[in-house]
Amino acid sequence: MSILEVNHFSYTYPGEDKTVLRDINLSISPGAFVVIIGKSGSGKSTLGKALAGFLFQDESLDYTGEILVNGHDMTHLPIFLASERVAYIQQNPEDQFCTLTVQDEIAFGLENLCLAPEVIEQRVTEVLEIVQGSNLKDRDLTTLSGGEKQKVAIASLLALQPDVLILDEPTSNLDPIATQSVFKTLYQIRKNQDLTVIIIEHKLSQLLPFKPEIYELESGKIKPRLSTDVVFPLKSVGGINNTIVSKRILSDSPAKLSLSKASISLGGKQILEDINLSLTAGEFTALMGPNGSGKSTLLETLMGFHPLQSGEVSIFNEGDGKIKTSALVSRIGYIFQNPDHQLFTQSVWDEATFTSRNLELLDEQKKAEAQNLFERMGLGDRINDHPQRLSYGEKRRLNLISAMLHNPEILLIDELLIGQDLENAQYWMSFLYDYAKEGAIVLLVNHHADLTQVFCDRLVFLERGQILVDQPVDQAFSKLAKLGYDAFLPLGQIARVYA
Repeated sequence: MSILEVNHFSYTYPGEDKTVLRDINLSISPGAFVVIIGKSGSGKSTLGKALAGFLFQDESLDYTGEILVNGHDMTHLPIFLASERVAYIQQNPEDQFCTLTVQDEIAFGLENLCLAPEVIEQRVTEVLEIVQGSNLKDRDLTTLSGGEKQKVAIASLLALQPDVLILDEPTSNLDPIATQSVFKTLYQIRKNQDLTVIIIEHKLSQLLPFKPEIYELESGKIKPRLSTDVVFPLKSVGGINNTIVSKRILSDSPAKLSLSKASISLGGKQILEDINLSLTAGEFTALMGPNGSGKSTLLETLMGFHPLQSGEVSIFNEGDGKIKTSALVSRIGYIFQNPDHQLFTQSVWDEATFTSRNLELLDEQKKAEAQNLFERMGLGDRINDHPQRLSYGEKRRLNLISAMLHNPEILLIDELLIGQDLENAQYWMSFLYDYAKEGAIVLLVNHHADLTQVFCDRLVFLERGQILVDQPVDQAFSKLAKLGYDAFLPLGQIARVYA
């Protein structure tokens, strides 16, 4: 007997002409461990929301077919009843936060179920242990890193003990250690509690050991169940096309951007300590490290968002305090970890051209460049759409276009690859590699070790607010292996470590 049955389901968003999901048929057994894959924009998140009953609360609906969970048709259930059967963790954790603190957020759903206070306290403690977030219990949500917020979102819905748990890229902001822990925990919970788990995810290499049922969405249609051999060919390490990329020798030319003995304290907490970092033209540098190690804060500091507690920062040979953040916009492109934090216009076109227009650079040639980037990034038919109509991965692409259309000398990018399938991720890394090769500086926060090894020249690894490793990529991974950071190594190097 199936716990979840989808019969000839199709869906079109209100006010749209394009059908997003087309004739979906799917049957999932109780206790199944399911992974749904597909390219960015293929309809994965829409399917997840449909299975959870999220899409059927509007007055004007355009769908056909049915979605049954334990015999209940989710297309007709009010959201409060649907949520008792299916819990859905959204791609952007901030979209589902309702309170101000970690403890209150996890307790919120339990309080709405009118559970006893002692039961609530016990569950809050248990689920935070599951996601390795016990140290977050007394924190304000606004003080958390992207990865820490994701842990809280997962914990808040695990606490509800639903029949079906749907997670939309639950580890996109998590470091490799936390990712392994979450997947292992979800698998064990599913096994012990007969919970059905459906994961929308791109990190297949870390899911395959659990032998999940794998389905692929392509242009709104679901394919028959796939074998792991088809999804993850062994001829390509980590699923990556090992195209030879010529690595540059790190330059000893003067730095355009540097920190010297820099320390940052925010809200009374030491975030960065004694940071020494210099970035020169032509370098493509990966910034890696565990969640909460200070990666985002380091980027924000380089952009001038935080005053230094001690030390010095030099930007284009201007000392600390001599250049305003607003004056850097023409020369530095910045992409936040959360794509929604920098989307504020009414159309994709206006968003992409906003900075260039303000800098009075938007001539006919620049408009043509923008159109070319839209086509290359698969957004050519979306320029008149509102940015919030885009998928999470498509928003990241829009962020990149808007940040680099004016050809800045430096790109500071926080987790660009979130929401990108492997094909898109490889394309972006190649794109950024070429941009750096033309003389720009690219500093990318990134958890994808295999792509880092192929495309990046240099690896800076943060641990607890300090730089632990700063070397050319291959040397850096070798040092991380010696230090025991196996989860952060490329798959081929992990195999050598345990050979």
